[in-house]
Parts: sequence; C-alpha cells; structure tokens
Amino acid sequence: MDHMESSLFVGNPLQTSGAQTIQFLEGKAAGLKMIRMYNEAGLSMLVAPDRGMDIPELKVHGTNISFVSVTGFVNSTYFVEQGATGFMRNFNVGFLTTGGLSYMGAPKDPARGLHGTIGNTPAENFYHQDNGQAIVAQGDVREAEMFGVNLLLKRRITLPKAQTSIYLHDIVVNEGSRPAPLMMLYHMNFGYPFFGPETQLVLDPLVTTDRDGLPATDWKTFSLPKAKTEERVYFHSFKPDFDDMVQYKLLSPETGLQATISVQSSLLSVLNEWKLMQTKNYVLGLEPATNNVNGIEAAERAGTLKKLAPDEQATFDLRVDFSRMEV
Repeated sequence: MDHMESSLFVGNPLQTSGAQTIQFLEGKAAGLKMIRMYNEAGLSMLVAPDRGMDIPELKVHGTNISFVSVTGFVNSTYFVEQGATGFMRNFNVGFLTTGGLSYMGAPKDPARGLHGTIGNTPAENFYHQDNGQAIVAQGDVREAEMFGVNLLLKRRITLPKAQTSIYLHDIVVNEGSRPAPLMMLYHMNFGYPFFGPETQLVLDPLVTTDRDGLPATDWKTFSLPKAKTEERVYFHSFKPDFDDMVQYKLLSPETGLQATISVQSSLLSVLNEWKLMQTKNYVLGLEPATNNVNGIEAAERAGTLKKLAPDEQATFDLRVDFSRMEV
C-alpha cells in the first residue's frame, strides 16, 4: 500500500509518519530539544537542534541501529572545550555526531577540543515540515569567534515517507573576511543489536592504514566484547565511480538488515573507521571526512587541509539506505 492509499485510513497523518519537537525534563538532558522523525516504512530517529542538528538515535523496523554511550543524552549547555575530555563528557555517540567545522580530530593544542565544537552548538532557524512525500528537518549551525572564523553550516535532513533511507544535505559557507580551514567529519556509529561479532563490513579501499600510517588488515574482523581491549582506528581511501560516489556497506546477519552509505569522494576523501570492542563500549564508527582524524596540525603538514575563501561554500551530500539482507 503506497502513501496515498494509506492516507485514506487515518484521521491524523501523524499516525503513520511525521515529526514532533520534544524536550527532555530530567538529568543532564533537561531542556534538550529534539525532533522525533518517523515514517510508515519503519525508520524512526531523533534529530537534535541543540546538538548541531545531529542524530542521537536511529531505529529501523524497531531494531536499534545506533550506539548510546554511558553519558546518555546531554544538553550542549554542559559542553566545555577541554581537549578530548570535554568532548567525551558530552559524547552520547548516537548515530551521527558531526565534527568540524574548522577543525576536527585529535587535539594537539589543549585549547582545541576533540572533533571541534559544531556537534555541541545549538542550531538557529530550525524547523521541520511534511512536504507530502518526505519529512524534512532543517537548521543553521554557526562556528564563530571574534577575530576568528565565521563558518555557517546549513543542514537539511530528509526522510522519505516510503523508504528506510536518510538524505543529508549540508552547505558550509565562509561568512568571514578571511580564508578559513574546512574540516568535516560525519561520525556515523553502529551499535547492538545491529552491530555484532558476525557483522560484515563491505569496502573496496585502494589503501588502508592504521592511525600511524602502517598497513592494516584486521579492519573488517569483529569480536565479542572484551573487558581489556583498546580502540582501533583505520584510514581508508577509495577510487570513486563515474559519479564521484563511493559506497560502504554493513551487513547484519543478527538482525537481517543491511546499511549502505553513499558519499561524494572528492570532498569526503577519507573513511575513518573506529572499531571499539570493549565490554559496554561496543561500537563501530564509519566516519567519512575531508581528512583523517589525526587532527588539523597533521593535515597542514600533509598538505591536505582544505580552505574556504570569504563567501565561498562547500556542499556535502550523504545518503544512508537500510534494507533487508538478501537470503
């Protein structure tokens, strides 16, 4: 039954699909605003205007896809930029945490936090709407500093009513008077039960290294949770197809679902993979980005740091599709 036919059976369209703005009342999430978006195809998610228009929670057909850390949902008012520590105290992980805009990755300067500030910055002009075919959430998030950068992220998240898919459209504009560095990280995270020891990561990279630049081969093997194990980080580079697109796939035999992530290779030229098999910290991060997560200083040394001239903009398009695995 398509959307037009199903509409004949309901009084209020919110019965099958829609968006609602909600606000949390307890703990460190108190005051935190989110947009609950869901469709009749079976995808539901939370979008957080108070946290950079990121996606703290995602479910498909009732199955949890994302990872929620020990912090739980935390209001951005608690954020203090204090190296990695400040970021981690607010890092609920979720399905999507954005890093950037002018820097992300490992902070060498204690004044800079891990993955920048954008994921802890509230959005302006945010709204949601039903355009008949899809549910759309949109908002503007700014990274600005007196005598420093003035970068504006314009984010639009589209949830088609008849698909278990998410479309992410970002425009970053340099509204300052000087060239500004541009570093974007799409920290997409997968947790139990979608992600488990039997999960298959399907990639076709040209080159894969660890964070120290050494060749790596264990990037697609996953284990049961272990109390004593450390995170592993890998960097993948790819040859794009004729449309400048690259796809990554995750197959989940435990749930019978699969995820396909499609990104532009020219702008998001690196896939950072974060593999953490710890007890109670069991998560896989697939993180398409402008650079690897070794930080802005490493990007400057390598000559890979992108910059935006005044009034220049960069556009990023990502798509995530969920489907049943083929038997």
